[in-house]
Amino acid sequence: MEHTRLTVTLQPGHGTLARLTATLNDHHVLDLTYTTAPANTATVVVCVAQSEALRAQHKLRRLVDVIEVTPTPVAPGATEAADVPHTRRPAVGAPRL
Repeated sequence: MEHTRLTVTLQPGHGTLARLTATLNDHHVLDLTYTTAPANTATVVVCVAQSEALRAQHKLRRLVDVIEVTPTPVAPGATEAADVPHTRRPAVGAPRL
């Protein structure tokens, strides 16, 4: 399946991750990573099916905290080369998010 990586730059705040996940709830999200930086910014990398990428991109841009959304198409089977993060299993006893 072809997918698109959306790199989202945003200003983290109270409830930012919850709003982000609620916005993407209707889309087939293959992977999501959330990274914060000391400069009061955060980066979210979301991998969605290519057929849903444009709609997801528009929805993300409407969020108040979002500064920029950059799409990057990824060819099938090229997840390793494209540096697409892979979901990892949580540690035993870790709380479910």
